Amino acid sequence: MALSFSHATKLISVPQVDAAPLLVQTLLNAIRAEEASARGITYSKIADASGKAALGGGVVTGITLALLSTWKVDFAAGAYQATIDGGNLADALNRVNNTGSPQVLVLSSAAATLVETGTSGLTAGESALLAGIADVPTAAENADAAVAAMNANPPGVNVKKVNDVPITGAGVTGNHWRPA
Repeated sequence: MALSFSHATKLISVPQVDAAPLLVQTLLNAIRAEEASARGITYSKIADASGKAALGGGVVTGITLALLSTWKVDFAAGAYQATIDGGNLADALNRVNNTGSPQVLVLSSAAATLVETGTSGLTAGESALLAGIADVPTAAENADAAVAAMNANPPGVNVKKVNDVPITGAGVTGNHWRPA
C-alpha cells in the first residue's frame, strides 16, 4: 500500500493505482500503521473506526471509519474514477479533498455487512498485515512505552547550567534566566 500521510496538511495521499477501489479496511490498516510508526506516535490520532461485529455464519457488520480533526483523503490528480468501498467513510463529502480530478465515487450503506470468506483474495503483504495487526501497538501504547523508558533512564538535564555556564534568575518576568 502506497498511501502517504502529511500531518502538516492533514491529507492522506492515495496514488491512482490504489484508488480503484480504495477499500475502507485498507485505508484503516494504513492509518493504524502510520499512527504506530516512529513519526506517527508524535501526532494525534488520525481516525476512529468501528464494525466487524460478528452476526453469525461468517457475517460481520461493516466498518465505519471516521477521520478526526480536519483529515481528508486526497486522490492523485488525473482523469480516472476513484472509488471508496468496503465500508463507510463517515462524513465522506467533507472528508475527500475535492480537486475536481479525479471523479470520486463513495459507495456507502446504512446497513453494511461483510461476509468473511478467508484471505484468498488478499496479497501476501495484506495477509501478513492482517495476521500481525493484533500485535501492532496503538499510538497511546507507544507513547506510554516511550515515557516509561525515559522515566526509567532520565536524560541528563540540568536547568541550573547551560553549556556548563551557571544560570541565575527564576525564569519569570522581571527575574529572567541569565548567565551568573
